[in-house]
Amino acid sequence: MEKLQSGESKNIHEVMISMEKADISMRLTVQMRNKVLEAYQEIMRMQV
Repeated sequence: MEKLQSGESKNIHEVMISMEKADISMRLTVQMRNKVLEAYQEIMRMQV
């Protein structure tokens, strides 16, 4: 995005694809973190 704004990159399609890839990666990371946290909380609720 910075390269597009500064004029270094002229191809908006590549910029948009890169932004979407970053967004998907971020969403996946957040979902994985949430699943790990849910599993941890479930384990902590288990009675020994």
